[in-house]
Amino acid sequence: MDEDLWSILIALENNTRREMLKTLANYDSYGLELSKMIGVSQQAINKQLEILEKLGLISTNGSMPSTMGPPRKVYRSMGFSTITIDYSRNFMSIKKMDIEYDNDNVEGNNSDLVHELDVLNHEINEIDRKRNLMTAKKDMIIGKLKEKASGYDNFYRKIIYEYLETMDSSIVSQNTGVPAEMVERIINDFLSE
Repeated sequence: MDEDLWSILIALENNTRREMLKTLANYDSYGLELSKMIGVSQQAINKQLEILEKLGLISTNGSMPSTMGPPRKVYRSMGFSTITIDYSRNFMSIKKMDIEYDNDNVEGNNSDLVHELDVLNHEINEIDRKRNLMTAKKDMIIGKLKEKASGYDNFYRKIIYEYLETMDSSIVSQNTGVPAEMVERIINDFLSE
């Protein structure tokens, strides 16, 4: 998993940052306003804004005049889309998917748009349910394959397990430092049983 994704996960574990991101997903805001809404000192908010901006989760969206000093920096959510974490008995996977917008215009009256949103929410919930079933099956298959690999020594098992995670012998070679030909031979031996 890349460093950026770990950094995002670490950023999201903080309740204040989550509240800030949730607020900025609804509308642009500035430090003092966020401080009052979330109930955290402005100094703490400014520190969190800096962290979120460094991670690319928010950006400045201009400024607004202030009656008590320099203009206020206004922040907005940058979003990304989805982080999926699968943690089962036999594997762990973390993926980040960015939003891919198409050029379809979203139009209609409020009632139509709310209805469309409701339909989309139901479709996403159904996809999540199916994904959960597929993940459970994946876990059972990996468990069975690990059981079959249990007779191998630690070195071979490491290669096999890495292959089951990546399904790509060249990545296994890269990640383990084991020559590609040896990885191929170990995987082929395992697959031929």
